[in-house]
Formats: sequence, C-alpha cells, structure tokens
Amino acid sequence: MNPSLRRLLLGGLAAVLGVTVLTPPASASPEPSVPTGPAAEATRAAGTAKRTGQRVEVVSARTEFTQVFAKPSGGFVAESSVVPQRVHRPDGSWAEVDLTLRRDAGNGLRPSVSPADVRFSAGGTGPAAALRNNGKSFNLSWPSALPAPRLSGDTATYPDVLPGVDLVLRATHTGFTHVLAVKTPQAAENPALREIRFDLGGDVRVERNNDGSLRALAGATEVARSGPAEMWDSTAAPSTVLSSAAGPGAAARTAAVGTVIDAAGDLVLRPAAALLDPGKAAFPVYIDPAWSVGRSRWAYATSNNSTNSDLTAARVGKDSATGVTYRSYFEFPITALRGTQVASGYVQMKLDHSWSCANTPTYLYQAAGSVTATPRTPWETQPALTARASASSHANEAGGCADGPQPDMTVNFTGGSVVAGLRTAVASGSSTVTYAFCACSDASGTGEGTLDRWKKFHPDGARLVVDYDTPSGLPTGLQTGGQACVPGERVVVATAPTLSAVYPDSDAGQALQTAYELLEIPASGTYDSGTPRLTPPTAGAVSAGARYTTGSVTGLSGEKAYAWRTRSSSSYLTGPWSQWCEFVMDGQAPTVTVDAINGPLQPGEFYTFKLRSPDPSVLTFRYGWTSPPTEEAEAGTTLGYAGKTASVTLTTPEQGTHTLYVAAVDSAGNVGIGSVVVQVSPPAAG
Repeated sequence: MNPSLRRLLLGGLAAVLGVTVLTPPASASPEPSVPTGPAAEATRAAGTAKRTGQRVEVVSARTEFTQVFAKPSGGFVAESSVVPQRVHRPDGSWAEVDLTLRRDAGNGLRPSVSPADVRFSAGGTGPAAALRNNGKSFNLSWPSALPAPRLSGDTATYPDVLPGVDLVLRATHTGFTHVLAVKTPQAAENPALREIRFDLGGDVRVERNNDGSLRALAGATEVARSGPAEMWDSTAAPSTVLSSAAGPGAAARTAAVGTVIDAAGDLVLRPAAALLDPGKAAFPVYIDPAWSVGRSRWAYATSNNSTNSDLTAARVGKDSATGVTYRSYFEFPITALRGTQVASGYVQMKLDHSWSCANTPTYLYQAAGSVTATPRTPWETQPALTARASASSHANEAGGCADGPQPDMTVNFTGGSVVAGLRTAVASGSSTVTYAFCACSDASGTGEGTLDRWKKFHPDGARLVVDYDTPSGLPTGLQTGGQACVPGERVVVATAPTLSAVYPDSDAGQALQTAYELLEIPASGTYDSGTPRLTPPTAGAVSAGARYTTGSVTGLSGEKAYAWRTRSSSSYLTGPWSQWCEFVMDGQAPTVTVDAINGPLQPGEFYTFKLRSPDPSVLTFRYGWTSPPTEEAEAGTTLGYAGKTASVTLTTPEQGTHTLYVAAVDSAGNVGIGSVVVQVSPPAAG
C-alpha cells in the first residue's frame, strides 16, 4: 500500500477524553500537504469508504496474493492468500484468475487468466504444453502427433495417445500437470507404459534432484520445477472421494514413479509395475508429474514421507484409507503490514471434506521460518510450532452422512494468540508468516491419530485477514494563544489562550481525534505523571496532516505557569504525546513613555523619538500621529536601561499642537498605551 493507510482498534478514546466542555472549540484549520501517488489513492479510498459505508480497495496495494481495503470505520484490512488470486496484465489492469481453457489466436489452448504463461496443444505435432517464465521457454511434447482434445474447464484430455491411455493436461495456478490415464487392465499391459518418454525443449536444460524432483534451468535461472512423480489407482472405499486425473482418492493406492533425464535431455518416466498389474490395481490408473513456474507458498508433510500428487487439497490428520498422517503448512505474505500495528487478525480456511459427519477440531500453529521444501516437506525436519488456535468443522462430501453430501465449510482460526503472533512477526520486519495445520492438540502429536479429525482443505481458499493501521505521528507546530511553543521557554499570554497543533499521520486524509492534558506547573518547576491534571479544553476531530485549534482554555489564574500536551487517535490506535508546552498568564499591560523633547519642533523635519518601557517582556512598539498608532518597531535594549527601547524617526506635522501616540506590546499580547504632546513651531521666516 504504500506508505499507506492503516488505523487499528486497540481501545476506545473515552479514557483520553472524559472532559468538561468549557467553551465551544474552534473549527479545525486545514494545513495538509496534498498527497500524491499511492498515498493519494489510499486517501481517496478512505474517504469513499467513510462516505458510502462500504469498504473500498486500495488498488495501488494490490498484488497477486494480497488486497488492501479501507474500512468505513477507519483503518485498513489486508487479505492475503497462498495461491495467486489475480493477474497483473501488461496494460496495467488486474483480472481474477480463471483457468478455463480457451483457444488463442494461434489455435492453441490457454487459460483465460492465469498467473503462469502456459499454452496447450490443440492437437497435431509440436509441444503438448509450453511454459514461459522470465522470458525463457520450457516445452514438453508427446512423441507422436496428438488428437484434438476434449475440453472441460481447466483440463484438456487427448484420448487414446496409446491404446486405452489418455493424456490429460490441466492448467494450475502456477503451471500445469500432465497425467497419463490408463483406463483399462488391457491398456496397462502395453510395454510402452513401462518406460514413458516426453520430449523436452525450449531454452532450458532439465536436471533431476536426488529425490526425483526436476528443475528446468536457463543458465542459473529456474524456469520451471516439478515435484517427484507419482502414480495412483482408483481403489475406493464406501463413502470416500474417488480418484481422478486431479489426484488420488481417499482410498487410492499410490506409488512413486521413477524419473530419468536421458542423454538427449528428455524425460523418461518409469511407473511402478505393481500399480500396472491388472490383478492388483483398480483402474483407471494415473501417472503424473506436475510442473510449476515458481516455489509454492504451501506444503504438506507425511508421516512416512510419501509423495501426494493431488495438490488440490491440503490434508490434515490420519488418512483412514492409507494410515498416513498429514500436516499442512501455509506461508502468507505480510509485506503490506510493515511499519504498522496489528489490531486483529485471523486465518480463514475452506474445508473441502472431513471424515466425520459432525464437528471435530483442527489446530493452528505458527511455524518458525518459511515454506522451503515444496510441495512436500520432510516429516523429520518440520519447523518448530507455537500453538495459536483451534476450530471445529465438518464437511463430509462422500455421502456417508444422514445430511450428506455436506457442503464446504468456511473455518476461521481466531483469538488473541493469533493476533499476538502476527504482531511479533510484523514487528520483526518479516515479509511472511507461516502456519501449520494439524489434527494434534499439541506439538508432540496428541490426538493426531484420531480418525474423525481427518480433513481436506482447499489451498486456494486459505486467507490471512488482518486489520491494521499506523499510529499517528508526534504532533508538531504547537502554539499557545497563537504563539509558537519553544522547548525550555514559556509562552506569555494575556488572556485565556487557545491551544493548537498539527497532527501528522502517514495515512493522509485519515480522520483523527485530538486529546489534551493540562496541568499547573508546581513551584519546583518539575512535573510528571503524578502531577494533578486540570480539565483540558474540548477535543475535536481533524484530518491527518492538518492543524486543529481548540477553543479558549478558561478557568486559569494570572501569574501562574501551566503546561499542556496533545496527541491524536483514530478508531483503532492512539499516537504518542507531544512535547510539553509551557505558558504563563500575564494580564498586566506594560507602561510606555517617550523621552523628553527639547523645545518646539520645526514642521516637515525628520525627528527621532526614543520610546521606552520598563517591562522586559515587551516585544514591539507602535507609534504614529493618529490613534491607534499603526507604525511598528522592534523593541531592543539600551546599555544601562533594564527595560526595552526603540528609536523611531517621523516627519513632524504642520505647525501647532499635536499628539504622538505610542504603545508597547508584550509577549502576552498585552498592549500598554501612551502619548506625548508635541509643539510644532511656525516655519522659520524666509
């Protein structure tokens, strides 16, 4: 959001206001600078939100993963995801992700709106799938010409690329998957399935890692990556989700697929023979590696370190079909929160499926570090976990419940511990925060093997929702009775003064509420939090960056010294107190005299008059032949005289008796009036 706008609810203002109205406050006088760029856009969003009662997005803060909204009540809310939700187009516009395949101008197939630049074949020769990333290309081809595909949403199915075997390409948020669907036991007997070859091309070379994962590199730049390949069958159990090209069902048998990069730089898949055995596997059987253009922001861990090819779901708990226990990890970006204070926040998940027909708990932990090993992170090296919250949910979609299939359920993980962890992460300057989801009620795994806690969540439905703001800045430009406050000095005022300050805030245009403290300075000259406070002037509202002036502070005594300070708040945060501004009441007007004039004056001549006042607080003298005098001279000092003086030169008027009017103005604004009669003689005879 840039520097942005943020104000958070940490408490009410009653504690800092609680005042008695003395006189009506003066209206705020605006002195804001005109914001430009992102700050201006955020200011407009805040104003529109307040005016309409609807939250308004700060578009300049939008990313693929995060949106920021100004709220009608003040402050802002950031919503972050772990799966890209939108795409920034070359023309500067944004569009929501839509992976539905459509034909492009070159007769290829592309997702309507995708974070990944991916293109599928419409049939024939050439690459089956092509990815572009950082200006480099990665192509994957089937060894023979492809038939025209059947399209369904994000999926293109090329039928019978081998007898009884379909090639299924599916667009994902970060790339694509290519799955061979072996439809029948007869198809599984084809020797061509014992070693499956894909031609690789483009600007890359592909390297195999020790765990079977793959990296497509252009020089040192990673263009795409693939996790270890896996295969699964269609073994099913009553009331369980079935296997598909998108991933294994709840009861499916799975096995690792061997991967080799041959001398020509092409990919060779070697499926596990057991899952192609007609006597052991349930068909269709699916063989899959998935390609991505970047590191995922979520990962899973399995108790036996097995790989799961179905990344459409994040699993938690013990899978009743396989006995494997899952935990899932989500890394949310929080860059937009830097320099802010978190008021509240929660993690929102969308439950896809649960073993249980009734509510069972899932536990949220804050995990140390970030998600690095994806899509699977080793069970033995999981990060340290700090307990944060739990939430109960159910959404059995397999039809085994009386009210089944049950719909998806939104689940919110809330609480003070979640907020405290967020505040710590933001205060440390971290750009991300990671959460672990577990069926365990503590980090040691208690209850994790309970079958009714087995659940699957939608990764693309994961959200981190944070209300946040920046506190107001230190008030500046303090004035008492219109006179600037100077540290270490006391302003002198003649009458009940107004108090005034400028209230800065990085959220330009934000509505702020002022507050004041007022005290009588003890004879010792020192004061602290224990010094009794007087009733302050009535506070008022002011726009961020503008000046606010109170009404006059009444009830003060002359010849006493006072001090005041101020701060501002929004609906959420209270800013720091300003420095103290000290002042004294002085209602005594200074005296003023004019030195004696020797003899009559000649008309039309320049004559210098010496003005004096014994009051050292006098700042200026006023003088002139009419009342009130309007000419002004700065008061100075003269050696040997304790007060203030000024020498002023005037042209004498025409002959006759005249009055020179003078005045002395002290630092409190008190005006002392004086005069002297001047005799002007007739002009000298010519």
